[in-house]
Amino acid sequence: MIEAPFIEVKIDDEVLEQQIFKHIEEKMIDIGHDKIFYSLDDLTHITSFSKGHIMNTFFDDSRFKHIRRRVGRKWVFPVEETNEFLKEWIKEQPNE
Repeated sequence: MIEAPFIEVKIDDEVLEQQIFKHIEEKMIDIGHDKIFYSLDDLTHITSFSKGHIMNTFFDDSRFKHIRRRVGRKWVFPVEETNEFLKEWIKEQPNE
């Protein structure tokens, strides 16, 4: 007798990626609806990345350097430009 798995789960990577992208977009809209600027804390919430991970992945990206601004001791990021950058940046990441 051949044993078959009781449950088999198949995941369509493309559909999963679309759902993640949709969720990120909804979060961006929810958080950024009444904001002009994101803070670094907003970015951690939107992306679900830690501050360290943000600093190590896209913070020093030359395109992001043109967007970010330091006001006193605080970093701020214009909402629209940041959203566009993040959408492009995530598309460029390897889908492993």
